[in-house]
Amino acid sequence: MRKQPPPCYAVGAVIYRYDNHGAIEVLLIKKHYGGWSLPKGTIKAGETEREALAREVAEETRLMGTIGAFLHEAVYTVVKRGQLRLKSVRYYLLGGVVGRPRPGGHEGIRKVRWFGLSAAIQRAHNDRVRTVLEYAGVALTRRNNVIEHRRLVERSIGG
Repeated sequence: MRKQPPPCYAVGAVIYRYDNHGAIEVLLIKKHYGGWSLPKGTIKAGETEREALAREVAEETRLMGTIGAFLHEAVYTVVKRGQLRLKSVRYYLLGGVVGRPRPGGHEGIRKVRWFGLSAAIQRAHNDRVRTVLEYAGVALTRRNNVIEHRRLVERSIGG
């Protein structure tokens, strides 16, 4: 019987800022081979989630910022080296950004761009990313709205 490969653990960020009118903007990245997404990457041996997140954001966008609240964990299956593996990505808010976003070329990032939150949700290349962006919107605009949060949780677990 073939041994099950270990899960892959990663972290991702919803990098945000507010425009001149107070509206939320989020930074999306576009890789050479894909659609608009969020910065994310694998946690290396010996790294904490926060260390890995800071490294991945810097590598993919050339930005630094303040890591905020945990938003959501996306768990799904990927194919790595010809084998199915479980992948877990824990997403966090990241604000107070320092620097000007630039694509991390060696990471395969082709574009980085700020979008209004609703435009980012529409542009996101898959439902996992859209769900994370929706969680970010709730966290950033309605911190005390328990009903909205419960709706998203129920939808994400198929309730």
